[in-house]
Amino acid sequence: MSLKEILSQVKSKTKSAVLQLFTPKEFKALLMFLGVGFAVLLFRGEKKLFYTLYPPSKPNELAIREERNDSLFAALSAKVINEDSLKFSLPPDSILIKEKDYIAEHKKGKDLPLHSIPINKADADAFAKLPGVGKVTAERILTYRSKRGRFRDVREVMNIQGIGEKKFKEMAQYLRLN
Repeated sequence: MSLKEILSQVKSKTKSAVLQLFTPKEFKALLMFLGVGFAVLLFRGEKKLFYTLYPPSKPNELAIREERNDSLFAALSAKVINEDSLKFSLPPDSILIKEKDYIAEHKKGKDLPLHSIPINKADADAFAKLPGVGKVTAERILTYRSKRGRFRDVREVMNIQGIGEKKFKEMAQYLRLN
């Protein structure tokens, strides 16, 4: 018995067994699903799975260089992912960096000495120098002081509309009672 006869015999037995289980359309659909499934496995398994199934005859220089570049990219990507997934870098001459530095240099209250503003005697201009306080809030402080009288505690400033705990923490270091 030759190889050709063996193959034809296996083919006919396989075909008869398949036709007992499936119609021709079902068999074509099954082959299609198996093909798509195999393609998905190759795609998800990337090059490793493909090269496991079909190893190259000899590693060429391009494949070696590509693997080295991929490993460097993967290492850098893993480092960035571990740091912060929303982090991005800006070039050193970026406008955003310069703007950040400008804001930090010109932040209100930067040049104010600690406990330099007497809360019971200061005017609107003095209050406007505080971080987080503009002209409107400064006027509210003066209005509150004129209606209620002298401040008995620095924390009493938080009773004024527009000054919460966060803003108070920013300005408290510059305030004093007398």
